[in-house]
Amino acid sequence: MLKYCGPGASEGGFSGGAGEEQFASFLTREHAALLAGRLDLGFGRILSGQVQ
Repeated sequence: MLKYCGPGASEGGFSGGAGEEQFASFLTREHAALLAGRLDLGFGRILSGQVQ
């Protein structure tokens, strides 16, 4: 999801060029891991039947 709606590549004189394109997937993966660690949508409680 972050690949399509997350931060895009930089443009202009301060862009990362080919290196930025090569390592963008690593940055996206790290952003996703950080979000997953901080965000609780409650799916575990729903699946275990502990929803009130």
